[in-house]
Amino acid sequence: MSFLFIGSTGNHAGMSLLTWAIARRLRERGLNVGFMKPFGTQPVRINGVWTDPDAFLLKEALNLQDPLERICPNMVSENGWRQKDKEVIVEELRILAQELSSEKDILLIMGTQRIFFDESLCPVPDTSFINALQSDTILVNRYQQPSASLYSILSVSSLLKERLKGVLLNRVSPEMLEDITNQTIPSLSQKGIPIMTAVPEDPLLSFQTLGDIKETLDGKILCEEESLGKPIGGMTVSSADLEGELRIFRRVYNKIVLLEPYSPDTENGASPRAVTGILLTGGRTPPPQVVKACKKARVPLILAEKDTFSAQERLEKHPPRLSPRDENKVRHFTEFLDRNDALNILLQSMPFLS
Repeated sequence: MSFLFIGSTGNHAGMSLLTWAIARRLRERGLNVGFMKPFGTQPVRINGVWTDPDAFLLKEALNLQDPLERICPNMVSENGWRQKDKEVIVEELRILAQELSSEKDILLIMGTQRIFFDESLCPVPDTSFINALQSDTILVNRYQQPSASLYSILSVSSLLKERLKGVLLNRVSPEMLEDITNQTIPSLSQKGIPIMTAVPEDPLLSFQTLGDIKETLDGKILCEEESLGKPIGGMTVSSADLEGELRIFRRVYNKIVLLEPYSPDTENGASPRAVTGILLTGGRTPPPQVVKACKKARVPLILAEKDTFSAQERLEKHPPRLSPRDENKVRHFTEFLDRNDALNILLQSMPFLS
């Protein structure tokens, strides 16, 4: 059996996206891939079950038959497992990992938000589990402060040594990208750190979709449900971008206009931005002519109970989670990893593919 652990040095580094990209590539190569997240960090209720969103994401994306409570056996919001000795927890997880990897070519294991010991989040550090499984490891780092990133990467490398197979520098600001490519990566490589590549901060990877808006606000889709995967580049309560059939909404006050991402034609503000969808707030069912206008314009219409201000506030405070319908994001992310064939080179170095 083979294990591949994906760890992170901090929050919002892109660990979920990287794990999904690796899983997709391995499946393209014909491998039977399993998944496990020992400790759920963001409990959500899905289909009546409390679980971790990453567990649900990879279960759906990989069409896994394993139940969610085995894919993610411990939630950080629960206290029962915390009463056990750390060695007992690690041993139970090791046995579960072996069971989940049965009849699989590879079991991907996602760590907590930080690979370093963090007792406030989880009393068992990722490194303990990595060593117990003798697992190969990939580290993803959100490269914001160079000194902090370099310290974290070097520290993890000293702990894991030959088990560290690759490091991804992710969400790099565009102005830092050239220096990182020409100086930082070669310097780390000379120290024996296996750097995969550097991926720039990209708005497309952080866009919400219409489906995200609907779920966050527990909204109801009134028309054009098949367009829920469209990305949203902005939101406004103004009516300036409402043209053609959508002019009727200029007389509708309880609304938020959802806009497409900027294109070269609209970035300079010379023309109205295309409308991705319209969110009606306040919970009142709109008159038939309003729904008809959206159908004619092929623009989705979502109804939410919250008032406009509350809806905006909630959307700002609850950024979207990666979901199984975000195939466009993982494809876009994989394109970055393939620019220097970094993903294939990394996976080819793994024992299970050699």
